[in-house]
Amino acid sequence: MNTAENVDFLIGNVAELGNDLLGRLARMREEDPVYWSERNGAWVVTGYDAVEEGLKGRIPLSAVRLPGLIVRQIPEEEREARIPYLMHSVRRWVLNTDPPDHARLRKLIMPAFNRQIAEAQRPFARSVITEILDRLGPDEVEIDLVSAVAREIPQRMILRLLGLPEDYRPRMSRWVVMTTQTFGNAHVTPEVLEGCEAVMLEMRDCLMDEIAQRRIKPRDDFISALVAAQADGDRLDDEELLAMCYVTLLGGFNTTANTIALGTAALALHPDAADFIRQGGATDGVLMELMRFIAMSTTVPRIAKEDFEWRGHEVKQGQYVFLMLAGANRDPTVFDKPDTLDVERSEQRNMVFAPGLHFCVGHYFAKVQLAEFFSELLQRYHVTLLDDRLDFGPALAFRGVESLNVRLTPRAR
Repeated sequence: MNTAENVDFLIGNVAELGNDLLGRLARMREEDPVYWSERNGAWVVTGYDAVEEGLKGRIPLSAVRLPGLIVRQIPEEEREARIPYLMHSVRRWVLNTDPPDHARLRKLIMPAFNRQIAEAQRPFARSVITEILDRLGPDEVEIDLVSAVAREIPQRMILRLLGLPEDYRPRMSRWVVMTTQTFGNAHVTPEVLEGCEAVMLEMRDCLMDEIAQRRIKPRDDFISALVAAQADGDRLDDEELLAMCYVTLLGGFNTTANTIALGTAALALHPDAADFIRQGGATDGVLMELMRFIAMSTTVPRIAKEDFEWRGHEVKQGQYVFLMLAGANRDPTVFDKPDTLDVERSEQRNMVFAPGLHFCVGHYFAKVQLAEFFSELLQRYHVTLLDDRLDFGPALAFRGVESLNVRLTPRAR
């Protein structure tokens, strides 16, 4: 049996651990799929069945863990004075709600996230990707894929979806950087929290202007759809409208940009998988396996609503529970050769989009962008990874790299 010293580790040290995180989670799962981590002061859950129980509401866990999880470095008595809007706003985010509030919000917003609307964005996604890759020129080129490609695609897609003008791009970049440091990070300093407060106030002012315009003159965009959304006479109030815009701006950007970068790195090291996509396209099944393998979707944090017994453990009310999607998606009792990228693997039990009550509402939009990108990239280029070690950022929930140096060698077409 392993000792605590070589099993327990700080799951928030994402940048330092890099892809070693996955091996550490496997070691923890071997020790106990529901592991009490002294170093994290929380339960770290890595077994597939246990993670599934948590995601599907079979045990008393609450999604209402923000802002408490991220504001621990500011004394409780100072929070309302130092970060009042952050404390207020995140309580309205759909990913931070429990039933019945959660069911009410999803009923109102789901029509704006359906497959038909996502597919309508495909021609624009294709044109953006073509334009960005054309810009690289006809010759072999070495680039930082993150700055040159991965961040620009979802940025432009989200602005179009929301109906925001191109001059929002510099602001959006600043918003994403600051909020990612806050909401995706397991160790948030008071200074970062106060910076996030300022950014969220700026976001609020800009987006409330846009919402007010849509109330007067609706357009064919996501904000207008949210403003018009109703169910049985119920509508989203201003803070709920803002919350959905925040989640779309921030979540949609990070998840897609990080998947583009990590997926490209993986395909550079797995030429057979790249050839498979080149010949057959980036189908849903291929994308799901690629996302499982790169483990961009790392964890879904929860908090115990009450004391309960779980798989031989006494879980106490108020304890944090990290449902590790990255661990569940590498569980060898469910996935044969889980550390292998197998693009013909069934996606049936894949946990990338957190199946259950909080299943990702934007998954159709993500798949449209990713399918168009990987298909076009691999038709055009052979990709060579130039980094010996990936440059991971600090975000835990949705892992990503700060840079990715690659050589793109044009293929004969």
